[in-house]
Amino acid sequence: MEKFAVLVPWVETKDGEALLLEVRSEHVRQPGEVCFPGGRAEPGETAPETAVRESCEELGIRREDIDVTGELAQQTMSSGKIVIPVTAKLSTGDLSELKISECEVSEVFLLPLNWLREHEFQTFDLSVTPYNEIPPKLLKFVSRYPDFRGRGKTDYIEYEGHAIWGLTARIIKTVAAQRMTLSG
Repeated sequence: MEKFAVLVPWVETKDGEALLLEVRSEHVRQPGEVCFPGGRAEPGETAPETAVRESCEELGIRREDIDVTGELAQQTMSSGKIVIPVTAKLSTGDLSELKISECEVSEVFLLPLNWLREHEFQTFDLSVTPYNEIPPKLLKFVSRYPDFRGRGKTDYIEYEGHAIWGLTARIIKTVAAQRMTLSG
């Protein structure tokens, strides 16, 4: 079974904590989708090693700027792939310092946890929700998957024009609940 890891990086900003997300470039699978940096584990590599390596490659983050803080429960995708989310604090919140790999990433942005306190994810059961009730941005992405009607429920939220859904949304919900509990 293929194993993957994603880095779930959070940074301190003047407005509080925020998660760093990327938008996939047009040159990779799932173009335009919002995700966390990550990829396939190399033989013998741990989830944190994979997540950090991929983040350095995709976003130009220096290893010394990444402080791994833990792992979340592994996620099994409908394809059977296993994804392990690895949480980490970044020592920089300055996106201008990043040197993104344009062949993999079209842009990066910060999702403030304070914003998430005031906005809720919607949940759609893709197996039964009529097409006209699925937000257009979500429909654009899920319709790329021929079996999307069999995928069941997905969480969804839009932030500053970015559509966040699926595994990324599930991870954000988990991390946001943990971070908000810690910050009171």
